[in-house]
Amino acid sequence: MPSVPNGARSTSTAAIRERIERTLDQPAREWVRPDTGLSAAARYSVTLGDGTRVFIKAATDKQTERWLRTEYAALQHVPERFVPGVVAWIDEPGCYPILVVEDLRLAHWPASHQGVDWRAGDIDQVLAAVADLSRIQAPSVFGPSPRRPALWPALMRKGPDRDAFLDLGLCSATWLTHAAPLLVEAEARLDDSGDWTVHGDLRSDNICIDAERVVFVDWSNASRGHAEHDLAQLLPTLHLEGGPLPYEVMPTGDGWAAAGCASLARRVLDEHALPSWLARVFVRLTAIDLSWAASCLVLPQPDGTDWQAI
Repeated sequence: MPSVPNGARSTSTAAIRERIERTLDQPAREWVRPDTGLSAAARYSVTLGDGTRVFIKAATDKQTERWLRTEYAALQHVPERFVPGVVAWIDEPGCYPILVVEDLRLAHWPASHQGVDWRAGDIDQVLAAVADLSRIQAPSVFGPSPRRPALWPALMRKGPDRDAFLDLGLCSATWLTHAAPLLVEAEARLDDSGDWTVHGDLRSDNICIDAERVVFVDWSNASRGHAEHDLAQLLPTLHLEGGPLPYEVMPTGDGWAAAGCASLARRVLDEHALPSWLARVFVRLTAIDLSWAASCLVLPQPDGTDWQAI
């Protein structure tokens, strides 16, 4: 694959437009910057000269280039019913790559920065699609899911980490003292290895519903791993947005719940530049994961603030 030199600066809208028009051999008449995406990649919904629409994602640095190459590999190998169709892949020496896919703006996007709009039957349809995706063997080009570090041991030891976790208000020191050994064991038992297709960042704003088809977007973290990975990652967010309790769907998910809780808590405690709204979402999800883990481990429910009150 061509590498991008450090001095490459072909990331302006004008430069991206020129490359798009040259590759697709028609003018790009309307450019709309969608209200999606948290990475530094450039994104546009574009109306072409013949009236068709495409969605463009352009890498703007080495990190987004790496993510975009992973996404392109996923779109080539994951069954078409789960992914946007590829229109073009623009990969030229001296320039960051550009991915052009079908535009899904007319599909139903249940979550965005404007709020959440799950219609009747949507969540069941999504859960069925996630189950189908999890049964697909990962292509050989996918790397293994990253190994999860053990995070609960530091959170349970007396000291600043434990104090900071307790300051989140999700449980008392007494509850944590009783529950922490089981949470540590559950996290340690979790084995995320496997040969199944893993999206790796499955949340509601990376999902759209196009008639009978559920489409998953943003495959930057695609990997091969455990068949339960994506479902376990999605369930807490779905519950936050009105979906079922994670325990009702995955009653044996103690390892996923414990690991997810610790990972989210660490982000809240360590990433001080998080926007306040995102930090609040993470704390709420941490509370949901902690309650899920308690149910799986037959522990009393955490005795702190309920997630709905955070």
